[in-house]
Amino acid sequence: MQLILIMNLKCRRSHLFLAVVMCMVIGMISCRYDEAAIRRALEQHTIPGAEYVGIETCAACHEEVVQKYRLESHYGTSLEEGEKIVGESCESCHGPGSLHADNDGDKSKIIRYSPERCFACHADKKAQFQLQYHHPVVEGQMNCMDCHDIHQAGPAAFQSVTALERSSEKCLACHKEMKGPFVFEHDPMRDGCQTCHEPHGGVYSKLLVADRSSLCLRCHWEPNTNSATNNIGGVPHNYYVGAGEECVDHHRAPHGSNIWRTLNR
Repeated sequence: MQLILIMNLKCRRSHLFLAVVMCMVIGMISCRYDEAAIRRALEQHTIPGAEYVGIETCAACHEEVVQKYRLESHYGTSLEEGEKIVGESCESCHGPGSLHADNDGDKSKIIRYSPERCFACHADKKAQFQLQYHHPVVEGQMNCMDCHDIHQAGPAAFQSVTALERSSEKCLACHKEMKGPFVFEHDPMRDGCQTCHEPHGGVYSKLLVADRSSLCLRCHWEPNTNSATNNIGGVPHNYYVGAGEECVDHHRAPHGSNIWRTLNR
């Protein structure tokens, strides 16, 4: 048991070191995004010859979208280059809209989905997409709007319990095999995928927020874990805890199971 505790202590120290390094990497990458980075993003993701026309012009055709957008935090967004504002509200994300408006809403005359536009403000997320495990946004296989809909989302204070319970719907739209329903459901599934996964990117496989055994022990920390028998939930686990095996080597269905209450498969 003493050996197990020593191994766990070393493991925690390594995790702390890894977390510090991860924060430093994100911080260093984030610091690179200044006014010059914003300018480059705007130049590369702007329709040549277009000018800014303001949100009221957008509302003339997209009235319903703009009404919902006014309740969203991005409504007050503006991009500044030095002392000059180079885009507000809709145009801070979609770029200048004059050519789009003058050509009967031609979609080729407006920036529709541009991660670089998002990264101009959310530099920390771009840093996460540079980490070892990430969704393929910077590779161009996905874009931010596949998961985020800034037009529809209202203030968190007004989200109903039902809406919060559906917070994983975007994830499950692609990862259908994880949706269930299962005869034996893993409780964290009710709290949402982000309980265990970091959707943008991280240093752990499967986009987990911690290494697999430590992640499980965040919830399964039962007091008798530290007993001489190394029990977890009344079941002896000394045959693998701290011996190089992980929880998912035995509990292979962490999302849910139709066979085993203990989520073995």
